[in-house]
Amino acid sequence: GALWKGLVLTFGLFLISFVMAVLNGNQSVIAYRVGFCMRTALISSIYRKALKISSAAKRGTTVGEIVNLMAVDAHRFFEMIPYLMLTLTALPVMALATFLLYNILGVSTFAGVIVLVALFPISGYVANQLKNLQYIQMKLKDERVKLTNEILNGIKVLKLYAWEPSFETQISNIRAKEIAMLRKAAMYNAFTEFIWGLAPFLVSFASFATYVYLGNTLDPSTAFVSLALFNI
Repeated sequence: GALWKGLVLTFGLFLISFVMAVLNGNQSVIAYRVGFCMRTALISSIYRKALKISSAAKRGTTVGEIVNLMAVDAHRFFEMIPYLMLTLTALPVMALATFLLYNILGVSTFAGVIVLVALFPISGYVANQLKNLQYIQMKLKDERVKLTNEILNGIKVLKLYAWEPSFETQISNIRAKEIAMLRKAAMYNAFTEFIWGLAPFLVSFASFATYVYLGNTLDPSTAFVSLALFNI
């Protein structure tokens, strides 16, 4: 009886993992399809608008800015869709995991929840810094593309007066500033990955420490089931 029960439970775990993989893959396909459609629609709308703008509007808008709108900003909407769908499912999953943890660890669960909630302001601060860096980088990119466009349009004059080194220096300086912004953004992203990679350990440590401090015995079955729920 015990052997068959173990085999059934093992098969059940495999079946659940298989179904989850299929559903997650299907969800990713749908999300990316919607993202591609949204990006294509935005690029078409921007291109159509660029063909219709007046001469007065063209004086305040460069080709580089329009290219950035189509190549960079429209792509942000494509990247947003998978995270948007994840946001819709995250809260119910977290609520269910917390409920199951409460049945196992009792009030000790809230110690981990407090640690998890405390990490959100840090993540919000980093996200705000990344938004500011991206804004500066887009401004620099617009400036670089605009300057490059001016160089290509006036290449004969530049060669006639031997101004290539001067303009090359200007573009190199702008690019150096862009790389500095990208380096800062990479550091912030690495910090965010580190914090959220460490989060399951911090949350489980706080809950287990509180559980033991309240006089309970932490056995392997409680620990492993709790860790699985904490990872969720």
